[in-house]
Amino acid sequence: MKTETMPQKSTEKEVKQVVVSSDSGAGANPVDAFVKSGKVGSSPSHLSGREHVTGRSQFIDDIPKPRNMLYVKVLTSPVAHGIVRELDCEEARKVPGVKAVLTYRDIPGENQIGAILPDETCLAEEHVHFVGEPVAVVAAETAEIAEEAMGKIRLNIEELTPVLTIDDAVAKNQFVGPIRKIERGNVDEMLKNSPHYLEGKVVNGGQEHFYLETQSALAIPEDSGAITIYSSTQNPNEIQRMASNVLGKPQSEVTVDVKRIGGGFGGKESQATSWASIAALAAHHTGLPCLCKLDREEDMISTGKRHVFESTYRVGFDDNGKILAFDVVLCSNAGAVADASTSILERAMLHADNIYNIDNIRVIGKPCRTNLHPATAFRGFGGPQGILVIETILEIIANKLKIDPFDIRLRNIYKEGDKAHYGEPVKNVRHMETILKKLRHDSDWDERKRKVAEFNAKNKYLKKGLGVAPVKFGISFTAAHLNQAGSLVHVYFDGSVSVSHGAIEMGQEVNTKIGQIAATTLGVPLSTVRVESTNTKRVANSSPTAASSGCDLNGQAVENAAMQIHERLTEFAKTLFNVSGVRFEDGMVYAGEAGKVNYAEPLISFNELIKKAYFQRVDLTAHGFYASPGIWFDREKGVGNPFLYFVYGAGVTEVTVDTLTGQTKLDYVRILHDSGQSLNPAVDIGQIYGAYIQAYGWATTEELVYSEGGKLLSNSPATYKIPTYGDVPTEFYAELFSGSTNELGVKRSKANGEPPFIYGESVLFAIADAIASTGKYPVNLSIPATPEKVWKEFCSEAG
Repeated sequence: MKTETMPQKSTEKEVKQVVVSSDSGAGANPVDAFVKSGKVGSSPSHLSGREHVTGRSQFIDDIPKPRNMLYVKVLTSPVAHGIVRELDCEEARKVPGVKAVLTYRDIPGENQIGAILPDETCLAEEHVHFVGEPVAVVAAETAEIAEEAMGKIRLNIEELTPVLTIDDAVAKNQFVGPIRKIERGNVDEMLKNSPHYLEGKVVNGGQEHFYLETQSALAIPEDSGAITIYSSTQNPNEIQRMASNVLGKPQSEVTVDVKRIGGGFGGKESQATSWASIAALAAHHTGLPCLCKLDREEDMISTGKRHVFESTYRVGFDDNGKILAFDVVLCSNAGAVADASTSILERAMLHADNIYNIDNIRVIGKPCRTNLHPATAFRGFGGPQGILVIETILEIIANKLKIDPFDIRLRNIYKEGDKAHYGEPVKNVRHMETILKKLRHDSDWDERKRKVAEFNAKNKYLKKGLGVAPVKFGISFTAAHLNQAGSLVHVYFDGSVSVSHGAIEMGQEVNTKIGQIAATTLGVPLSTVRVESTNTKRVANSSPTAASSGCDLNGQAVENAAMQIHERLTEFAKTLFNVSGVRFEDGMVYAGEAGKVNYAEPLISFNELIKKAYFQRVDLTAHGFYASPGIWFDREKGVGNPFLYFVYGAGVTEVTVDTLTGQTKLDYVRILHDSGQSLNPAVDIGQIYGAYIQAYGWATTEELVYSEGGKLLSNSPATYKIPTYGDVPTEFYAELFSGSTNELGVKRSKANGEPPFIYGESVLFAIADAIASTGKYPVNLSIPATPEKVWKEFCSEAG
């Protein structure tokens, strides 16, 4: 009798960072490419690296506590839907050490913090709409006193029947926004006349952001009624607007400052607003600094997640697997308030085609209102949910027609000159075909497929599977007005540089990249550049750091400001030394123009030039601004140019699945990703790794479980499983695609935050392939494909 054992996970992972770009030779390793100058295209150590590894990086709870600071605790609704019949705070106010107990009646301004629509209150009024909705606030001398007082608040809620599912919301016609449609061609006619027809449903669950730093805000009152808020937010401008709205103050009296945040992933784009506004409200009433910091369970119960989608489709295709018609209805569970749900659903609709040219296509989006916590932004912002449907369909067609998964995709791929279903030309899509063909070769796909079949034939209880997931990801906010950014750059008397911009540093190293942009533009070493905290007084009206646009927008604004200073210094140096041209390089100034620079004898150091420029009253400060050109979208007609450019790429995954337990092991992953001319290859590779593993969690282990009454039960690390080091693939390769450039991107780069998340969907297809090797098809898996679901699929095949 042969005994099968699950391949053991080695403690030594073969993780290879392969970088190929137009600026470096094939196979160059970014880890070995550190350069002291920090020029764009190199991979210097990130700016906060030393502080991170020594524990000195400052987050909200690390800020030295101001004198007489109060601790804020929030009483939230224990039910999903109900009428507030009683809210008695008198006993709580009597607790020694309590300085304030506040309800919506204590809000001096407007009780409204809705991100897009005015449908979200700071504190609940007569009704509650989800478990975890803030109802009352306690500010006390210690967190323990605040907890004690909170327990003395009498809250009596008459429960109403909640709406928790998409089906119930659709049946009751409950939506947070209008139902939208994008359509071209004659879908119904082609569906009738197609040689092959399929219909089905694709379901994905939500996902907890699980940032390391929970929602936190410190509000400090100042003289003359002003207030400063230190918030763990991706969106300081929204915090400023909403806090001023709640307090009834002009925005000029509310300052928001963010040094860095301990992770965000979209969960602090709008969800941080509530807690910052509550801290500000407490500080306003007490006249004392107030800290509002959620513990992990509070955070998970009260805050939004990735949107659950249930998508029904009909598709027609020919004998070669070419899709002739595609009709899909995307229904999202938006939760109790709109938040960013309409924008997220819109991006899902815009990505429903992924990399495929479908002449006859109809995409309908329904944002369903339920009594769950508000769903919100999460890495990909609807893109993963929209792409999942068409990729699932391609997998089914490939299996039905016995066509290789790579071949089926190449037969449907966009060609140069094609337009997306909303009318935008899909530029540079020729790279997508090259990427797929190269990835097939580099991953040894055909040989690997043969070996997988051989393994499966020999093993009864362990089954291997292969999956591939490509991406075409549009970069820009689809809300055109958000595609703008400002900056402020100072060069000081000693030649050091201060850079302020509107992006938020949350681990993606936007500050490192922007520091490199400033250093390269000014011609100084990165070590002389300091990137400041994001502050609404220095850079006003900033857009959220989201949509993979943080570096794109703010990097362009910083480049604009630095270029203004560079041009002034250039003219000054030309006059000073009576030369026709100068070049700034690594802190030195050389005579000559591009291609004709005399590097042997520098004219002067940058620092000395600055001193001379100062005494000649040359302006050494500049405000920069950037607005993405050509962005527009008509939502009523479903046509427009919503994206500045597209990012392309693809990933391959091989898994081993234990049929007796449903456990999945990642054996091999190879990714080929288009970063244009990378600003920092090491950072970009790191983002690819992180996005893939986060997507792996969404696809397999991260399951949100609710009670019948709508309370989140998987509300701690004990009940919610995120990936760990043990889940890293045995072989993990990531490569930056060579030959791509981006004339519209900052320094010809491309955004890198969200697109790589799509590669994790290949895990689902690999698991389905493993199950299909037993003869079962179609495979009825939804995201997350937990071990329980996978085991049940094998069991259903067996009996």
